Amino acid sequence: MISVTHITFGILGTEFCLTSLGMEPTASSLAIGSLGSLLPDIDTPKASLGRVFPLSFWIEHRWGHRTITHSWVFIVLSCILFSPLLFFFKKFLIYSCLILGVISHIMIDMANTSGVTFFYPDTTRYVFPAEKTSRIEVGSKKEFILLAILIFITTITTPISYIGYKSLFYRLSQNPYGAVEEAQKWSDEFLLSATIKGIWKESQLPVNENFKVLAVQGNGILITKNNKVFYISYNPQSSIIINKIWIAKEKKMKKILIEKKFDYILFDSIEIPENSIISGYLFYEGYEGIQDVVYGYEEREYRTIRIDPRVGNKLIISYCPVEVLKKMRNKGLYISHGELTITKFEEVR
Repeated sequence: MISVTHITFGILGTEFCLTSLGMEPTASSLAIGSLGSLLPDIDTPKASLGRVFPLSFWIEHRWGHRTITHSWVFIVLSCILFSPLLFFFKKFLIYSCLILGVISHIMIDMANTSGVTFFYPDTTRYVFPAEKTSRIEVGSKKEFILLAILIFITTITTPISYIGYKSLFYRLSQNPYGAVEEAQKWSDEFLLSATIKGIWKESQLPVNENFKVLAVQGNGILITKNNKVFYISYNPQSSIIINKIWIAKEKKMKKILIEKKFDYILFDSIEIPENSIISGYLFYEGYEGIQDVVYGYEEREYRTIRIDPRVGNKLIISYCPVEVLKKMRNKGLYISHGELTITKFEEVR
């Protein structure tokens, strides 16, 4: 096959394998796959890569074209030669794309009239289809028809591969099972939003709103709007009986975890970064001042601040937005001891 056919089939094969494994292809990974799809043709100076490879003439004279470099031997050799990418540089994606590109080249060359000696040194040539007249000569009209088909398919599948096959299914079905998995997949890298259609379980009133995703908790998602937090899921504990849900990526961000310990301090003096979520516990004095915060939740809300029933003066704080926690300021709350984990979000530009 000509180089452009190998490149197109290499891109198609690479993105299909990566997406099937739940990995997101990138432009650079597909470019690496394209490079890998040209490597087996270092066995002939007539090929584009063979022209710049100094040993191509010697390889072709010694073994011939589509023999050793189009066999399992070359696949294993490529795995070994490129293994430093995997073991020393931890570039699993680049390593995988190179090997997938090599394999794609050998696969499509089986459709040539002469096939390949895949099990070299066994000289049997493996081809498909079995009927010789159905195979494709290099540079023939058949190859350009095949190339046009591959380009058409790749044009359609490449945008889908960036989404992911499972993600595409979830987006089309818009079910809560998929929403939880999508949120788990992206919550460490992106700020997420959830558009939900359904009904509130408590009031049976309709819901058709957009919420900010706070975190994934078990089999559900914590969402927030207007400083109120709700737990949604496909289980009976969900605040919303979901008909359709759509998870969308908003901004790329990174999470910064800040661990803080406190002893004998006024709550008002605790510094809490903006755009953060807080979890942990606080032993306190001055309960009367915060009753409206602890007991001010609606039935449908997720209680981000609650009193530990086993220890009367201990506040349990769970996935609490900073805006909610600030409601406890200016109430004379004194902290005798406590530990907080503050998750701060910073936009990646």
